[in-house]
Amino acid sequence: MSGVMEKIRYSEIFYSVQGEGRFVGVPSVFFRTFGCNFHCHGFGQGRDKSKWLKVEEMPYATQDLSHVKHVSELPVVNIGCDASASWASRYKHLVNWDPVEDIAKKITKLTPQNKWTCDNGQDVHFILTGGEPMMWQRQIEALIRQPAFNDLQNITVETNCTQLWKDNFDKFMHGLTAGDYTKKPVHVTWSTSPKLSISGEKWEKAIRADVAYQYSQIPNTHLYFKFVVEDEQDLKEVDMAREAYARAGVTGDIYLMAVGATQEGQAKTTAQVADMAMKHGYKYTPRLHVDLFGNKWGT
Repeated sequence: MSGVMEKIRYSEIFYSVQGEGRFVGVPSVFFRTFGCNFHCHGFGQGRDKSKWLKVEEMPYATQDLSHVKHVSELPVVNIGCDASASWASRYKHLVNWDPVEDIAKKITKLTPQNKWTCDNGQDVHFILTGGEPMMWQRQIEALIRQPAFNDLQNITVETNCTQLWKDNFDKFMHGLTAGDYTKKPVHVTWSTSPKLSISGEKWEKAIRADVAYQYSQIPNTHLYFKFVVEDEQDLKEVDMAREAYARAGVTGDIYLMAVGATQEGQAKTTAQVADMAMKHGYKYTPRLHVDLFGNKWGT
């Protein structure tokens, strides 16, 4: 690491319960980085692409920002990516851009007792989300090396699983899971969310088995797949993706999550997706934060 203090652009830091995947209900501090290589404008627009909004018509392109001082003032959208305010370039001036030392202090202040392991022995998880957090590998290393993370035990990286290692981040992850930088070895969970055609992203860019293989090779880690789906048509792609990852030597639990970022959007498909999961032997994951809080900023 260089002696220069790294900075990270991010949209929010908040304390909540994990709403998706393997650790649903676990108290966690979320750090949402800014920037993503995908736009996912297909979510919430149905199957008929001829009726999709054009890019220039999407909420992230048309919202009036004249009186907005921070992205947290923006409403959550149900068309396209619900986290578009964490990557769209026109929001860049509305997010935070801070040194990792300051970010680390803000993060740990949100934990109970200002530490990751509570006096009762229970630990709070740290969630790297986005946007796409793996676009900030060097800066994330600098962040986690801060003394504020010394007693950290669990990290979940929520990623679209398309970013190869860079800046020797794999070496850092090996050291992190071995306990080289913290009091105890840190367990890392890769919560990968590969994008299917319903997202509007292209298969060859979204399904990166080579990336999943790299992540899976870090010891003391757990990798699972979380697919956003709407109906049985998406299940065919889930099976194709599962086979592609398996050919690369990567296997893991598969969770199905219903499309929809609001309570209204979720209500249309959750029961159907849960039935699909049971029918095919896959796991179902809710969006607990949507049920509890309505998917507002800071939840």
